[in-house]
Amino acid sequence: MNKPLKIGKLLGTGPLSPLLAQARGIATLDAQVQQLLPPALQPHCHVLSVRDKVLVLSADSPVWAARLRFHAPKLVKQLSAQQTVTAHTFRIRVIPPDKTTTLAVKRASGRPPDRIRAAALAQAAETVSDPRLKTALLRLSKR
Repeated sequence: MNKPLKIGKLLGTGPLSPLLAQARGIATLDAQVQQLLPPALQPHCHVLSVRDKVLVLSADSPVWAARLRFHAPKLVKQLSAQQTVTAHTFRIRVIPPDKTTTLAVKRASGRPPDRIRAAALAQAAETVSDPRLKTALLRLSKR
């Protein structure tokens, strides 16, 4: 049987410690990049990785990716001048924000008020000829 490891040992000196160190490095680099980006781009662009002298950045949408493409060459030069990374080029990936978060925001802001939905259900009930369906729609509109 496998013996469970303590989380401190697993992350501190265990097999996941290099992965944790890499994640911390990317988070530090992301913070530096955020300071160099214009304020409008900051919430929409992030560092994904640095591989083979290529800085990989993410953008929320193709629109933000296009704007980031204008700033990325200068960004790579600034990071190289600071000796933060040894990247010579950049690559931009479009990664939309988490869909569950987006749906929650859309539902909260785009949903009609309860009274409007109730009125629409009551109006639909008036046009239905089936008495059981009409009763069910009226009951639902009163909730």
